[in-house]
Amino acid sequence: MANEDVENTKQINKKKVILFALILLLLIFLVSRLFSKSVKIALEGSDTMDVEYGTTFSDPSVKATYGKKDISDTVEVSGNVDTSKVGTYTLTYTAKHKKKTQSVTRTINVTDSVPPEIKLNGDEEINIAQGSKYQELGCIATDKYDGDITTKISIENPVKTSEKGSYTVKYTVKDSSGNTATAQRKVNVVESGSKNISTAKAAGLPVLMYHFFYDKTTGDTGKDGNCMEIHDFEDQLKYLTENKYYFPTWEEVENYVKGTSCLPEHSVVITVDDGNETFFDLAVPVINKYDVKVTSFVVTSWIENKEYLNKFDRNKIIFQSHSNDMHKSGSNGKGTFLTMSEEDALADLKASKEFIGNATVFCYPFGDQNENCQKTLEKAGYNMAFTTAYGRVRPGDNPYALSRIRMTKGDSLTSFTKRVS
Repeated sequence: MANEDVENTKQINKKKVILFALILLLLIFLVSRLFSKSVKIALEGSDTMDVEYGTTFSDPSVKATYGKKDISDTVEVSGNVDTSKVGTYTLTYTAKHKKKTQSVTRTINVTDSVPPEIKLNGDEEINIAQGSKYQELGCIATDKYDGDITTKISIENPVKTSEKGSYTVKYTVKDSSGNTATAQRKVNVVESGSKNISTAKAAGLPVLMYHFFYDKTTGDTGKDGNCMEIHDFEDQLKYLTENKYYFPTWEEVENYVKGTSCLPEHSVVITVDDGNETFFDLAVPVINKYDVKVTSFVVTSWIENKEYLNKFDRNKIIFQSHSNDMHKSGSNGKGTFLTMSEEDALADLKASKEFIGNATVFCYPFGDQNENCQKTLEKAGYNMAFTTAYGRVRPGDNPYALSRIRMTKGDSLTSFTKRVS
């Protein structure tokens, strides 16, 4: 019996060992399963993405798991993408579960691949007279990202006005992202006197006529319709500068009238008659503020001395003649220029020219003039003259009887824009 008991005991112990081993293996398996679980996170889509400037960035997000459990809804994202600014951005995605974390990153490049746009001033094809001066009409360049980049335009101009033929003017501009745009204008140099010269005759050039100014904030109301409220005047200059109007020189206007060259589509000339103190005191500071060119037609006998004119920036304030002492009625009740002798008129015109410093443009006092006045002006060395007749200046007009657009008290900005458009 003793041997049997021993054998039974051995069998029992053996079973216990096996059971213990099985339990131990099970515990090891369970513990290994417990500790083998980890947080895993993977990007949906590419780890590097290109997004166009100004568009909406749509995040493809990520997939996160803990073991077989989906924990994507617990993922936290740090970083941001600003599609209004070109650059490189990084998003970091972090998944957390039971003190375990895992992170991945995605790089987003906000790029600008859209080239600028170039808009030509004037027509894509123009004809100019042989021997004339080619007036570059220019163009405007805008970019979706950089905005106005007109100043970055380079112009390749092969035009030789001494030789008849067709020439291509090339305009090129590059934005800050390296995108390039080009435009071209065909310039045909044709025989002088040809009817095919491009002059934009139908549109015409607005030459604005002002006289006096007043400031309503001081209680002044302006004595008559020739008075322009100074704040209204400032609004008008602000409109012209914001809309990039071109202020041609008198030489450019003369060539335009002759039909030998063109002017940019949005061109305007501002003139102020008489040289009244309100022009110098109120208007000149506004002119300087907006950096535009304005012609003052002065009656030179009304100005104490010529040095007074040199107080002003002669590149902005261009002085031209309104006569020396003809701003008064003659024997017929109209401007005295009509009834003066040619000798006296020439003396007056030359005195005014010398006072100003070689004036070339004249403004008839009260607008009164006739054919004799025109011939006298030509003899005195003036190239153009303005009346008070309402209208625009157009190629082929009589250069000694040019029209203007009178500006009056109370003109609204809407009315103004229609007159210069």
